[in-house]
Amino acid sequence: MRWLLVLWDIDFTLVNAGGVGTRLYRMVFRDMFGTELPSAADMAGRTDRAIVLDTLARAGIPEPRKHLDQFLAKLAALAPTGRELAVQHSRALPGAAAALDALAAFAPGRDAPGRDAPGRDAPGRDSADREVAGREVADREVADRDAPGRDAPGRDAPGRDAPGRRGPAPGRDGAGFTTANVRVVQSVLTGNVRRMAEIKLSAVGLDADLDLETGAYGDSHEIRSELVHLARGKAARKYGRGFAGTATVLVGDTPLDVAAARATGARAVAVATGGTSADKLAESGADVVLPDLTDTAAVLFAILGVP
Repeated sequence: MRWLLVLWDIDFTLVNAGGVGTRLYRMVFRDMFGTELPSAADMAGRTDRAIVLDTLARAGIPEPRKHLDQFLAKLAALAPTGRELAVQHSRALPGAAAALDALAAFAPGRDAPGRDAPGRDAPGRDSADREVAGREVADREVADRDAPGRDAPGRDAPGRDAPGRRGPAPGRDGAGFTTANVRVVQSVLTGNVRRMAEIKLSAVGLDADLDLETGAYGDSHEIRSELVHLARGKAARKYGRGFAGTATVLVGDTPLDVAAARATGARAVAVATGGTSADKLAESGADVVLPDLTDTAAVLFAILGVP
């Protein structure tokens, strides 16, 4: 049985939020400093921790890091306003709902009620044993991450496609992948703080098939690649198995999504639905580049296609 951890970016991969993040940044800045925010820093592919620090520095706020946690807390506290704005201005990108739904067919416990379900004990194994196993796997993930020569940025992991390869031609049906031989845990790896991530997804109905407890969010670390390690650790503890190397798949629309995958040995599936062209995403080292998510079969093959 092969297990995969699929980590979706949110903005311009699954959702066009219609500028909700920038609107909320302006509200928080006005509340904290009593003046209008001149401009927000570039947000594409970055975490909220990094964006806030850059935004405050550009606005001339002394010692931006002193205000970071307060800014993030206020951003999360604006969740009710954020939901109203998201409902008004956000939309799911074409193909996003179908892609999530198609992968959900491979979710633990989906094809056999009670089998491999998250949080349920395997037959003959009690919950304490499962929790210990998960911790051991998570610990190994941390040790492996720092091993010499492991996960060097830009280094090809065994079994990876050559950087920039576009993957299968649209229309391939991903034959051979069945719920009998693959399990897929779907979650998010996003620059958004968790509350805003949940709001953006739920506002457009994309949250049902995602294990958001296993996700990694932009209030946890400034560097996107560090979020990969956080998500792997959470998944290992919950599911009692590791997701090292290409057992983790990142799906995103920016070179920073690709860089996070490359730096951690994960597989990178890039989608040219944001501001970066397909050619640029290929040049950044993506394993597969898709024009969008509208060809569900191509999305499945891109994500499931490497043993």
